Amino acid sequence: MLVAVLVGVGLWMLLRPEPAPPLAPSSPPMSVRVEDAGVPEVAPPMEAAADAGLWLTATLEGSRPFEGAARVGAAFITEGDEGWWEEEKRRKTLSIVGPSSLEDLANVREWMKAPATASSQGGVVGPVAVPPAPRYQVVAFEPDGTFWWADFAPGALPETGTLDAGVLRANRPTGVSIRLDGARNLEGTFSVRIERDVDPRDAERASALQPVLALVNPDLGWALVNGSPVPLRPDADTRLAPLPPDRAVRLWLRAPSGREGGPVEVRLREGTVTPVTLDVARLFPEGVGRSVTLRGRVLLGNTSRPGGRMVSWQGGEEPVDREGHFTLPDVPGWRPTRFNVYRGRKEGGRPEAPSMWDFDFTPTEEMQGVVDVEWRVPLYRWLVVRMDGFTRAQLNERAVPPYPVYLLERRDAQGLWSAVPSREFVPEEDGMAVSLLEPGTYRVQVASAPYASRPSSVAQLGADDTSVDVRLSPAPPGGPTCEVHVTHQGRPVAGALVMVGGQYRSMPPMRGETDSAGHWRLGAVTSDALPMFVQGAGNEWEGDGAEACRRSGVVEVRL
Repeated sequence: MLVAVLVGVGLWMLLRPEPAPPLAPSSPPMSVRVEDAGVPEVAPPMEAAADAGLWLTATLEGSRPFEGAARVGAAFITEGDEGWWEEEKRRKTLSIVGPSSLEDLANVREWMKAPATASSQGGVVGPVAVPPAPRYQVVAFEPDGTFWWADFAPGALPETGTLDAGVLRANRPTGVSIRLDGARNLEGTFSVRIERDVDPRDAERASALQPVLALVNPDLGWALVNGSPVPLRPDADTRLAPLPPDRAVRLWLRAPSGREGGPVEVRLREGTVTPVTLDVARLFPEGVGRSVTLRGRVLLGNTSRPGGRMVSWQGGEEPVDREGHFTLPDVPGWRPTRFNVYRGRKEGGRPEAPSMWDFDFTPTEEMQGVVDVEWRVPLYRWLVVRMDGFTRAQLNERAVPPYPVYLLERRDAQGLWSAVPSREFVPEEDGMAVSLLEPGTYRVQVASAPYASRPSSVAQLGADDTSVDVRLSPAPPGGPTCEVHVTHQGRPVAGALVMVGGQYRSMPPMRGETDSAGHWRLGAVTSDALPMFVQGAGNEWEGDGAEACRRSGVVEVRL
């Protein structure tokens, strides 16, 4: 993200057209005044601030008196960004499309309200007290979306005096004005969701402007970032401005039921608010859809106990009462909807059921108004891996964190084993409890490394069983071991990075470094696959070492 921002800053500085682009911050030379130097003719005279400190002021150019508000932001450089800059400068990797100066890395953390005074031709922002900073941004705006913007660096960091940002030019807003046709006789509020069609050649400039425009119209800015719909007025045009100067926008009309129609693409013209009409009948040829209210109850397993605390979905969330009842209004009646029931989680011991569970609601044509549903969160069953003290000690001795790792496996009707997910692995005094949700034949692979695992005994979990035990026996003494030898041009490579996996991709790989002899010991290997990655001496190597381990116990890697 940081790199994208830096690239944008550089591109904007390079591509900024010269005469007075509609959406470019003002570019007069920056002056630092330590005493009052007067005010341009377009603004009324200002008195120098009597209090000691640093003050900022700017002049707003206009054809009439300014009627709006202003914000000022001080931009600071983080220690991390400064360290990155120094390192890139040392490496000489900064390019012409990156930041041209350290000040370009400064970001505004907080916007401050600034006084704005009208004049016969525009107005004046400030003076407003500001902290010393490498960069500042000034934004002024009027209710119709017209805005003034300056982004500048003072060059020096004076502690007192007045910073003059110069003259800021007015930018007419880019946007759309939406008229809704065919909605007068329909109940509820229509809204529109906006998708940006960004011109890749101007993406960075538009992205840099977006937080500035969000100050001018916060609700519209929030909708652009989060994709939330903007309500439309049924009896008047709805003006959406200012928008970033993109190539176009796609408008999705959302009916009161939640159903969407569209998209309608509108080409944007910078500095112009484009009118557009959204026809309800054309965008919803099958009707605007209906909604239903779900009146339900969520229970735990086959009991009468409540099974959740909260029900959430794309349309919001609703609480579940002590009896498990809930009511969900405005649920789409024309398509399936997925809901998530949240139960919460208790610390310690085996949980009774999943902390969250999904339910799908599929409406039918017969469903109208209020629909009653009953949902049941399944209870956990448990497969418990038992180990005696010697086996536990042996496992812990051989494992390196994050190992040991436990992997649940289930046998299918053909007798083949495959890994299956489990929501809970609960450590217990003499083993590990693994959660199950349905009957079947199970075992657990216990791994001390991704390439060294062994299965527990097998257990059959019946429909009426709530818990079954399996046992893990001690690993046999001795057994084949393996190690990696890394060389470059016949010489051992010390400190080479070695990463090794196994046959189970869900298990995290092991990593280490070769010793002074270029060796790294894997230990016991039971896996049929041994994917490896080695990096050292400026070279890389990838391959599978399982066959070499079986044949000689050594994987020779020549970089």
